[in-house]
Amino acid sequence: MIHFKKTEKMIIEKLKKDNALHFTVVDPNDCENSSVCTNVVKKANSAGTDMILLRPSLGASPLTINKCAREIKACSKLPVVLLPTNVGDISQEIDALFFVTLLNSRNIYWMVGAQALGAPVVKMLGIEAIPTAYLVIEPGATLSWMGDVKPIPANNSRLAATHALGGEYFGMRYLYLETGAKSKVQVPREMIEEISKTSDISMIVEAHGADEKHIKSIVDAGAKIIVTEYRDDLKSIVKAIKSR
Repeated sequence: MIHFKKTEKMIIEKLKKDNALHFTVVDPNDCENSSVCTNVVKKANSAGTDMILLRPSLGASPLTINKCAREIKACSKLPVVLLPTNVGDISQEIDALFFVTLLNSRNIYWMVGAQALGAPVVKMLGIEAIPTAYLVIEPGATLSWMGDVKPIPANNSRLAATHALGGEYFGMRYLYLETGAKSKVQVPREMIEEISKTSDISMIVEAHGADEKHIKSIVDAGAKIIVTEYRDDLKSIVKAIKSR
């Protein structure tokens, strides 16, 4: 029997109510140079975002991640979820983390090695871990280089769908899809639709720079959580996500 913990229960309940959710991504490195609370978190909260997703970029340290998580939690009641890039990102200040395996990496470290090293730390700190498969779609950008990834071709929806089904059968409850950190190239709607037809896994899709029309189309295709940076039109984006 699956025992869902606090943050994932909240995601499940919100999905029952709204059908799809929005997460605002924050790079902990940005906390060093600006007021993330004033410039991002409070505005995103007012726009209706559901959670804050911490995604460390190159150079982020555990101290940076801890400081940023504390700053966000001090100014908002929004849950803070971490998308770790390696074992050193694990922070006791977060509400939960996506415990990810990089499905299309060629390096076993990113598929199971880092997870084996990080799991005892997650358990010791009592952090809520949400089992998540991770799939990189071309071009892949920096993540492809760092994670030794074979990006899924953007025109091969079937290949993405079979990976998603494999992740579901591994026991993952979510599938994180992206084309590269902050990439303006979008995960194709057709790919999301094919995955939705093939697998019951819940899709989290990065959509940086996507317009309202595209975001609404990928929600209609089956995406359950949309991840974007904070943007001036976020209120209308959130409304489009939850308009079904």
